[in-house]
Amino acid sequence: MIENPTIMVIDDEPSNIQIIMNILNLSDIKPNILSSSNSVIGCQIIENSLPDLIILDWEMPEMNGIDVLNFLNSNNKTKDIPVVMATGVRLTSENLKQALEAGAYDYIRKPIDDTELIARIKSALKICNYYNTKVEYQKQIVELKEEHFKKEIEIKKKELISKSMILINFNNILQNYLEKVKQISIEHCKQDCLAFNLLKKFATEIVEIDTENIWKEFEYHFEQIHNSFYQNLTNKFPDLSQNEMKLCAYIRLNLVTKDIASITRQSIRSIEVARTRLREKLGLKGSAEDIFGFLTKF
Repeated sequence: MIENPTIMVIDDEPSNIQIIMNILNLSDIKPNILSSSNSVIGCQIIENSLPDLIILDWEMPEMNGIDVLNFLNSNNKTKDIPVVMATGVRLTSENLKQALEAGAYDYIRKPIDDTELIARIKSALKICNYYNTKVEYQKQIVELKEEHFKKEIEIKKKELISKSMILINFNNILQNYLEKVKQISIEHCKQDCLAFNLLKKFATEIVEIDTENIWKEFEYHFEQIHNSFYQNLTNKFPDLSQNEMKLCAYIRLNLVTKDIASITRQSIRSIEVARTRLREKLGLKGSAEDIFGFLTKF
């Protein structure tokens, strides 16, 4: 049960409020008590203070008990607060059905019996405590799942960036190797030199990498991390070319121009020009907004 619960009492008869307060103050519940003899003002107090339980009179001039219940149920902040209806009228099964359907947790007849009131309040507070505990538990489960998901995303990001850097380094090695092969003068070998011809053929073949398959693999892993990135980008900017979409992906990974040039086997100047054109297509021409920050929105 909730310790030192806040209990709101609404009754148009101040004497009835005093009786309930006396009973509660002498009980082992040790509540903080709020009260109002005006149901409209009582609703305002409930909305502002969000008590743990409400003891509500049925027959009141401004808003009767059912009206108050309807008001509480229409507000997400107050709809789950348990309400014990107190009534001095003859309680029929139809009245009881109406009160329960309107959202009352329980009821008590006037004149109020001390033992019955305390028992019903304790029962309502236990239910309230169970509900709050359940909601808090579910909230913690959601938070844990979100934390786990974030960690998984970070791991995948690091893996993708690592693979991209491996590709960059591999391309650099190939380019350096090709340059060294080109530096070998034909004068240093006979025209039919088998070793030279094999080396030249091998150098040509290794730089003819199947870039399309590499891109497809990259794109697959990229989509695992940045779900619907391409779709969202295409919906907003349908005129982007395939190469511009690729450039967006590399920029989204926060790769610098030099690394993008290495991956795509283009000059740094070509990538700089492509980035300038891309900014214009994305509507960033003349804007101070960073293109990487812009692409993180998709």
